[in-house]
Amino acid sequence: MDVEATWIHGDLHLRNVLVEKGVITGVIDWGDITRGDRATDLAAIWMLFSDPQTRQQATLEYNASEATLQRARGWAIFFGVVLLDTGLIDNPKHAAIGERTLRHMAEDI
Repeated sequence: MDVEATWIHGDLHLRNVLVEKGVITGVIDWGDITRGDRATDLAAIWMLFSDPQTRQQATLEYNASEATLQRARGWAIFFGVVLLDTGLIDNPKHAAIGERTLRHMAEDI
């Protein structure tokens, strides 16, 4: 890995990010905080932002290395598949988030 482990939220998704008038105003539910790969939190970009330009701007402002961005994309695909798969069983909201995350990834490839 190209970076040392750092503190990460560990559970960034739509329900844990507070937004007001299109601006992120806070992050809640820090129960999964841990030291780990920052790419896992960075993967939330593909869950949170519908606009491709906003996703691109967010990745640029994060100032991550290409290796970290590649891992973040991998995590986003993983999270999308898991949410879609488990959501199709018994949680339509998770399925929708998973589908949307995978669609955003496909748009950015």
